[in-house]
Formats: sequence, structure tokens, C-alpha cells
Amino acid sequence: MVAVEAVAAAPLPELAFCDGQFLAKCLRMLDTLPRRKDDVVGGELRVRAYELAIGQRPKAAIEFLVTEALRNCRFFPSTSECVEILKRWERCDAAVQEQRQAATASRHERQARFEDAMTRLASGKASQDEIDAMPDYWKRVGETRSLLWRCDCGSYVLRPRRGSLREEARN
Repeated sequence: MVAVEAVAAAPLPELAFCDGQFLAKCLRMLDTLPRRKDDVVGGELRVRAYELAIGQRPKAAIEFLVTEALRNCRFFPSTSECVEILKRWERCDAAVQEQRQAATASRHERQARFEDAMTRLASGKASQDEIDAMPDYWKRVGETRSLLWRCDCGSYVLRPRRGSLREEARN
């Protein structure tokens, strides 16, 4: 479980960021969309403006931008439109998938352990050592479910289970 949680919490490896050449190539692909004509100076300024607005992004994000713009834009997108498109991009490489799977496995394992602990408390089979070793949150849940009592010293003890009404009537 510790190894799985370590994978889930580990920082993701950095993606390759686009360089000026890659961005220029992507902008040329967007040239298939209609836009205002530029002179030489205007074209250079436009490329520089796009570099400032979207240049420091991973290559995969820029590729997503180009694909989305070609699919959905009727005109060459402005820098602000490009930024809005990039907000929809989600990283989904193998490292992200592995991290998500590890996080899911960790959550499921924690939930299974929690449910097992609550079952043991409900059946009265949990020892005091088990109770003391439980995370504080689990103890509070056990108290809320009337399975544990909280002592004045702050520790928790198993709440005595009452027998059935018939057993009590016999005694």
C-alpha cells in the first residue's frame, strides 16, 4: 500500500515544452484558417505575441490547440481564444494514467480497510490495540456510529454491546 501511495503522490515527469520553431510550425498549420493579412513586420509581431501568450506550454498542449482550432474555429484564433482552448487541455500520458490508477487502488484499499475496521467494531471483535492503532478519523466515525466511546483522556474504547431484548429479559 505504501508503494502504491508513493506512486499516486509522486510528481509527474515534465513534458517536453515547445520551442519557437515548433510553435511557428503550429502557427503555420493554423494559417489554413482565414485571417487578416500581415505585412512582414506585422507577421513577426504576431508570431512574437503568440510566443508570449502560449509559447511556454508542453508540445502536447500546443498540438491539442492546433487540432481544436482547426476543428472548431472559423477564423485564425486570437491569443485569448488560444488560451481559452488550452484551458480545456488535460494531460493524459502514461505517467498520468499510472498515477490515477495508483490513486484509485490506494483509495479502494483504504476504503476496504476502513469497512473491515467498522465491521470488527460492530461485531465487538476489535481489540483495544486495534482501536488505538486506528486513524483518528476512523475512531471519530466509530464514535458517531455508536461503536466507540471517547474517554475523558481522549482515547477511545469499544462501546459495550447490548444483548437482544429476550436475553435481557431472562437475566
